[in-house]
Amino acid sequence: MTKALILLLFLAPTIQYRVELGKFSFALMEPVVLLVSAILLAHQIVSQRRLVILKDPLVYLFTGMALWALIILPWAPDWQHGLSDVRDWLIPLVSFVALISSIRHHWRKWLALFILLATINASVGIYQHLAEAAGPFATELAAYKTSFLLSPEQSRLAIASPAIGFFSHPNGFAMYLFLALLIVLGWTMKGWGRWTRLFLVLLLSAALFWTYAKASLLVMPFSIAGYWFIRRIKSWGQFLVVSAGLVFSAGMIAWFISQRVPLPYLATFWWRVNLWQTALRVIRDSPKILLVGNGLEAFATQAIYPQPHSLYLYLLLAYGLPGIGLVLGMVWYLLGRGRAAHQCRLFHQEPVLSGLWIGLIGYFVIGLVESNLMGIESRMIFSMMAACFIGLRREVRTESEAVIMGREAGTDAKGPITRPVSL
Repeated sequence: MTKALILLLFLAPTIQYRVELGKFSFALMEPVVLLVSAILLAHQIVSQRRLVILKDPLVYLFTGMALWALIILPWAPDWQHGLSDVRDWLIPLVSFVALISSIRHHWRKWLALFILLATINASVGIYQHLAEAAGPFATELAAYKTSFLLSPEQSRLAIASPAIGFFSHPNGFAMYLFLALLIVLGWTMKGWGRWTRLFLVLLLSAALFWTYAKASLLVMPFSIAGYWFIRRIKSWGQFLVVSAGLVFSAGMIAWFISQRVPLPYLATFWWRVNLWQTALRVIRDSPKILLVGNGLEAFATQAIYPQPHSLYLYLLLAYGLPGIGLVLGMVWYLLGRGRAAHQCRLFHQEPVLSGLWIGLIGYFVIGLVESNLMGIESRMIFSMMAACFIGLRREVRTESEAVIMGREAGTDAKGPITRPVSL
């Protein structure tokens, strides 16, 4: 039964349907995740006579976001949505705790399940694109997704028929596929059959391309390069230098494109720039937003779109500087765990771990031009993948230490190995 419950946790955020009950609404995944998490945590109490209390920093950071969203409620013009946002931080936190405390071993198997679900979603998305079929749960805003081709009048990009799966918007679907594709790239270094690996890479790549999510597509090649370098460069300092070079290259490529590509192709970028300028103007006119947030409503009344299409400006408007500080704390935590794993050569030992880490860091890079932690489903997907990274890192470290102990006991004759430092 535990396996079926964990399957539901992985499946829940990929079916993005909201139940509307007058003024009250909730995502379909919310009661599912709460029920599954409650059963998993109760099972710990019954079977193990204890409840695992996690001290992982991500638990504190997610809890801090939920508490801060509650603390700033008195300044909120809309308490109903403010309370809903508190719930939207707490439920992914509960699922994170339930997942990482329920799965003690075989994280690779659960990541393989994630890839299976992503493959099904990608297949549905490809069908939607080819058949020009709308997503069953797509929002009205998804209907304005643009393709890479100009419209017949050549003045703007044509409206696309995007792959969207069971998501509400193709951009969110693209982030899901982005993570899945980087995990699959890690698996291409392992023992799967050549044709299976090629099929998965092509299927996920085609679905990602047909989401027409331009930010995810632009970041993808640099993420692949980062994945290649993190497994081959022994020095963390050298990797940071290479990463800075990749960022600089991306900036130069973007500048080159902006100078030579016809204006209609850059319409979505300049549209975002307009949103960012509006966000900064709203903050300038109401500086208290920097302290207590609650600026999204004021932004929506002045902007051409109700959210700023930037994770960091969204956090600044919604939660002020304390909120953006908490999320940057998540980035810092993941960078620190990545540095420790790299120094222990865990990324070299387990390529899936390196792909998953690059995917999580890429989440925040794409966040420069996407508000990809705005909804409960996107927060849930991020928290689940973070749990998978923490769990797999712990498992790979244990395997590495077991090999060292075996060699020191004389049971392995493969030669000395560098002892990993504590993570």
